Amino acid sequence: MNKKQIAILSIGNTLHKDEGIALYASKYLESNYTFQPRVDIIHGGVEGKKLLNIFMEYQEIIVLDVIGIEDAPGSMYQFPMETFRSFSTNEDDDETGVLGCLNLLERQGETLPKVTLLAIIPQSIEPGRGLSSSLLKPFDAYVLMIIKSLEDKGINCEEKAEKQTLENIAADLTS
Repeated sequence: MNKKQIAILSIGNTLHKDEGIALYASKYLESNYTFQPRVDIIHGGVEGKKLLNIFMEYQEIIVLDVIGIEDAPGSMYQFPMETFRSFSTNEDDDETGVLGCLNLLERQGETLPKVTLLAIIPQSIEPGRGLSSSLLKPFDAYVLMIIKSLEDKGINCEEKAEKQTLENIAADLTS
């Protein structure tokens, strides 16, 4: 099977404050940029079995998500798959999450895509809508980190003339 080149996969939940930042970022990219060659942007939302198919379809996937490690809210990290797989906990063996899907595919002898995690530390994942102030400030830097990661892979990222604001995107996603 011919695999597609590259996808951005955002994981999160806009009903749990900062846990929605990856979805906001992927929607922001989709609304405000064009990519050459093409980049598929997949709003994974809350994880599930459909992630398995996504990991089988692409040669490379950039996963956007929040990460719970000790650091200041808004701190950003880029991890290759080997590194973030080492963070695995027992609940990550759940086959509906990113790590669980990768583990399952590996056990089945499938070729894993190249996966990179671009993560940001949340301030709050309590029920609620919108981002906390600690994530509003670094939002643009998070988007630029994603753009730089794509450009490092030889992808041309061009801003559209008419840009959507984070505010509009958040309103659309939470309505």
